Amino acid sequence: MDLCYYTDEQERLEVSFNIETEPFTLAEEWEDKKIKIIEYTDDPNQAESTITIETEPFTLYDELGETVDVLYYTDDPAKTTAELNFTANYSPLDELEGDFDVVTWTNDEEVIAGNRDMSLIYDALPFEQMIVQPTDLVLYGDLKKLVATKIVDSRTEGTLRFAASFDSGLTWKTYRFDRWVSLDIQNTTLFKRKGMTVETLNTISQQDLAGLTRVAYYLDNSEHYENNYALDQMKMVVDAPRHTVEVQQMALQILNTMATINLTFSGNKLQGVLEDADKGKVRYRVLLNGQSYYPADGQFTRLLPSPFNIEINVDERKLIFGKENLLRVEFQDYWGAVDSKEFSFIGTYSGLMFMDESGDYLSDTFGGILKQLDYEVIIAGQTTLTKKVKLINQLGYAVDHVYLEMDKRLQTSGVEVQLSRQADPFLPMDYLTYGLIKPEESIDFYIRIATDIHAKPDPNGIFEMIVKADRV
Repeated sequence: MDLCYYTDEQERLEVSFNIETEPFTLAEEWEDKKIKIIEYTDDPNQAESTITIETEPFTLYDELGETVDVLYYTDDPAKTTAELNFTANYSPLDELEGDFDVVTWTNDEEVIAGNRDMSLIYDALPFEQMIVQPTDLVLYGDLKKLVATKIVDSRTEGTLRFAASFDSGLTWKTYRFDRWVSLDIQNTTLFKRKGMTVETLNTISQQDLAGLTRVAYYLDNSEHYENNYALDQMKMVVDAPRHTVEVQQMALQILNTMATINLTFSGNKLQGVLEDADKGKVRYRVLLNGQSYYPADGQFTRLLPSPFNIEINVDERKLIFGKENLLRVEFQDYWGAVDSKEFSFIGTYSGLMFMDESGDYLSDTFGGILKQLDYEVIIAGQTTLTKKVKLINQLGYAVDHVYLEMDKRLQTSGVEVQLSRQADPFLPMDYLTYGLIKPEESIDFYIRIATDIHAKPDPNGIFEMIVKADRV
């Protein structure tokens, strides 16, 4: 790619370009690739170069495994043998797995007499471990900040990483490049590499903590280094209406503003916003014809941050068709005040629906045939009468770029299904297109069948129509 730049400034000798990309790290770009570094210098005395690279903390065991070959070179002709001195924090007890017994002998008379117990003092480092919070956080307001502090001794630090869940531990995420990224915490190697550090956890903004339910921890104190790492405490800063009011010989009245809801119901879709002017949390439930619909157990949802967007598709299989149905939405604020909103509607299908001239549906929401547009017996060489079809928008939202055509896969040689925008004159077309169609609006078009004299007989000829549209 060539970038060209023009300027009429005669003194300008160079130019720079800024290119914005998705966040990435050099480790992600260079993984499994060879890196070549070229250095230029005009220092004639320089004989070597030094390159410094920062990496995640690791041990030689992480990189080399359990065995390693060491090659030694020397130009000293008097040297006949080589020695390698390697210092490590190691004990034979590190190799023991499971429980074991410690046996000792003493001639201490106090111990033999039972006046004093024997004791064993053993300094050790734990294996790597992952701790998952078993229950959701109990919050009485909006979570503003997570604050973690660590205990580190004067020696090299171990590893401490965090992960967060927003769905009660079903999935886990880590915070990278100012956004949440999915993380498989069962893969401890991945958890160790990409989990959040204490510094990252403490800098997450309030808006990115909304909905957090659980926290997982990864701890690892390497057995090969004299290091130690421990979590001192984890605390949450919550803007909650608890322990904020003290009453001493006085009357206190707390005023609560009722939660409000703004809902629409169209095309068997319930949409709207539930909010509380007090900025407290809200919850709701939906009943259809007196029966629990959402949640299915009939209970209210968990407390949700306000405002909260509601969008629910009502299953038409639970509607009473052709009769009045009642949809009731009950909602509640944090203090327990309950209000409701109701919708009465006649049960019908949802989608882009076809109807004949008499107003009967030709198919249901799922494409099932309800009524056929029957042309009865057609004689070869004849063209049938024109029949009117109505396309009505029962999606609950506007659509554009509506496209109608017959399914070419079901065509029969010598038989052509023709479409027209008007009945008289009938102008046959292979397909029809229309613009914006708002909810509950409809369009009319016309269909006829033309045959030639050589058309083969088909006692059960069936034609299907395809409709496509874009949501506005």
